[in-house]
Amino acid sequence: MDVLRPIRGDGGRDVTVVVCASRPLTRAGLRAALNETAGVTVVGDAETPMQLERLLREQAPQVVVVDDEGCESDGIELVRRLAERSGGRIAVVVLTELELGERVLEYLRVGARALVLGDGSLGEIAQAVVAVASGHALIAPPLAAVLVDLMLRRIPAAAYGAGLSSLTPREQETLGLIASGLSNQEIAKTLFLSEKTVKFHVSNLLGKLGLRNRSQAIVYARDSGVPLPG
Repeated sequence: MDVLRPIRGDGGRDVTVVVCASRPLTRAGLRAALNETAGVTVVGDAETPMQLERLLREQAPQVVVVDDEGCESDGIELVRRLAERSGGRIAVVVLTELELGERVLEYLRVGARALVLGDGSLGEIAQAVVAVASGHALIAPPLAAVLVDLMLRRIPAAAYGAGLSSLTPREQETLGLIASGLSNQEIAKTLFLSEKTVKFHVSNLLGKLGLRNRSQAIVYARDSGVPLPG
């Protein structure tokens, strides 16, 4: 992705936006919400790729908001073409869904500057438009969590520390309980240990495996086939 830079017009003029979505209600709702946002003006909306091409020629918008189902075309390919065509001069905001998993990450790869939940509030979408217009990137927190999980799952086994064989039986048991979502206090009750002792085991196993936090420990446990209780 190109280095982000502000795209607001000279003299403080409004940022121009085009909305691309196949559903009429989506286009109408986005247009109304964005036109009510200070510093933003919607100069057109498109239902199809052909309509979008025409608007890009006629209006030269600074931001395009793309619905994942958008414009009767594959959203990822559409965003790729927008990024290649504009050389980063057009910032793309994508409306997507949590369930799309790997597709969410692919949008970032092809050049999207902001990812927002399609069923989120119109205010959040407007915030994303303002953010990218100021040269920032924005990812809605629920989507950020999906991205972090996807990236953690891609950490190769060699990137970890010494491996499960380096853990004591108690540390392996503790790792399994962490992967089950238990807190230190809950683990202490389960193993009939003090919470201080559990913290000691957690710190030790993280260090041996080369992990930074519990989130990575959960991913590691699942990827390594650590048996879960129950």
